[in-house]
Amino acid sequence: MLNLPFTRKTFMASGYLVRQGDRCDTVSVLLDGYCYGQKDDGEGNCQIVSLAIPNDVIGLEHLYLQTTDHNVRALTTVDVAMIPLSAVQQLSASRPAVAHALGIHQAINHAIAREWIVNIGARDGLRRVAHFLCEFAVRCDAWRGDTAAGYELPMSQEQIGQATGLTAVHVNRMLKTLHAAGLIERSWRNVVFSNWEGLRDVACFSSDYLHPGRQVPAPGYRTV
Repeated sequence: MLNLPFTRKTFMASGYLVRQGDRCDTVSVLLDGYCYGQKDDGEGNCQIVSLAIPNDVIGLEHLYLQTTDHNVRALTTVDVAMIPLSAVQQLSASRPAVAHALGIHQAINHAIAREWIVNIGARDGLRRVAHFLCEFAVRCDAWRGDTAAGYELPMSQEQIGQATGLTAVHVNRMLKTLHAAGLIERSWRNVVFSNWEGLRDVACFSSDYLHPGRQVPAPGYRTV
């Protein structure tokens, strides 16, 4: 997609890439940094409904819907490539393999959204936070095997709470519990997995819903 004409733009943390109700004429590729989708309840209470990591495509729904139903904000300073919607539509129409790849991307986004519903609706606080950490790590490819790999989680405890349906105080307690159990080490926003398999067990985490390497190839096209 980056062979298409695009405008490179930088947004500072908390900046709005898209506002709820906007009519959008671009699709964006996140080049660097992290973004999140956000909705509010009309009374000032916010819920984080999605996270975008580098190389994610933001705004695929604009191919089908005229206005956006949520905000997209920068979690960190981000660089994005903003591609005209018309160019993406033309490429998808002329290259079925591209349309198929974008469909896979959107299908995985939907799978993640379903898992988030389960996380908030069916898991207790400890499992919610543990599952969130596992998902973020796998999506960022931040771990290798069972080693104590780590990563920077660029979210405040309040933001983790907005993604998991918990208060910041509750998130703090859950992180301390995971640390006391020897599952994670945490310094500021750096998280190290002291016991990756143990953390997965607490969360009952399986990456199957992320469909790693399990996408259906487009008919008549060889996967690369």
